[in-house]
Amino acid sequence: MTTPHRRPLSNVGGPVRTRGRADIAAVLAQALRATETADRDSLTHGFHTYPARMHRAIPATLVSELGRPGQLVLDPFCGSGTVLLEAMAAGRDAVGVDISPLALRIARVKCELRDGASRERFVASLRAVAQASEQRVRARVPVKADLGPRDRQWYSGHVLKELAGLLEEIRKVELEPDRQALEMVFSAIVVKFSRQRADTSQEQTKKRIRKGLATEFFERKGRELVERWAALEAAVPATGRARIYEGDARNLDRVLPRRMRTPLVITSPPYGGTYDYAELIARRCAWLGISVERMRQKELGARRDLRKDTDAAAWDQQLVAALAAMSRVTTPRAILVLLLGDGQAGSRRLPADEQVGRLVESAGLGVLASASQRRLDRLGGRPRSEHLIALTRM
Repeated sequence: MTTPHRRPLSNVGGPVRTRGRADIAAVLAQALRATETADRDSLTHGFHTYPARMHRAIPATLVSELGRPGQLVLDPFCGSGTVLLEAMAAGRDAVGVDISPLALRIARVKCELRDGASRERFVASLRAVAQASEQRVRARVPVKADLGPRDRQWYSGHVLKELAGLLEEIRKVELEPDRQALEMVFSAIVVKFSRQRADTSQEQTKKRIRKGLATEFFERKGRELVERWAALEAAVPATGRARIYEGDARNLDRVLPRRMRTPLVITSPPYGGTYDYAELIARRCAWLGISVERMRQKELGARRDLRKDTDAAAWDQQLVAALAAMSRVTTPRAILVLLLGDGQAGSRRLPADEQVGRLVESAGLGVLASASQRRLDRLGGRPRSEHLIALTRM
């Protein structure tokens, strides 16, 4: 059994410590406190799990209080699209960048605005795929999962066969937007039907799964997505749209269109030494034929790279490079808000607010304010803090 991954967030609530400019600090504190009462799972937010997903109340508050109508909102570590969705719901255009190819596929599906006819077409495709899969299961149609031995061992034989057949039927769907959305529905269920205990745990557990259940869950998840799309269409005004790019946050000026500048950045960089995101999504990517090799090479703050106390310097270099890249694509007097938890390098705790405070000047930025809350370490270690830190261009 492998050691569980460190988790950055095990609870919300508690006292908020603020520093810096009072008006900005008050907004940051308000955003943290909003997580205690706001629904986490509205619109398409909860359609597909993704590690360390930001609570939607944080960007909702920040966009409302710090943004202005017509402003472009940028998230350079957009993950599965939480900031993008809240910006869209507030009538803002949003731009997201991430190094994870799976996160970007999830974000594109979650941010897709579909009208009633498009949703009905998707339901027809969903039902056709589910019916074909049900027939395969009943007829015991032979199929081979295109997985290596290490990935196969996470599944019971009949589950492996059913999932492989389901994916084969999905790939027969002709319309690309529907096919891509169905692949994300498939992605949303594959860990649930594996022997893996949870997305952030490599521990194996016994699961009793009857034949046909994976297909039933697949169709149920697809219909859930349709309901969420309908809620999103109703919530987003005509002005809210999202553009999403794959790329390294340290090279934003190369990833984004030329001369694109934004007055508001809301983002949550990796919490240093907490996750190996490439490994956490590998099971899903293996099914979908997505390579995570580039992500392994470019991932910032990965746990595997912060095993020794001396590795903290490398995390500093990575973070300051990302901050400098954000500075280059913002307008004068832009506000940049980071949600960042304390990191860990070997035995060294790395307070994120202190780290950012040391690095911002070399990135051409200054600290406006911060708000912090304590978080319990689920593995029994010393409590850590999570911080909202507002920066501006110098």
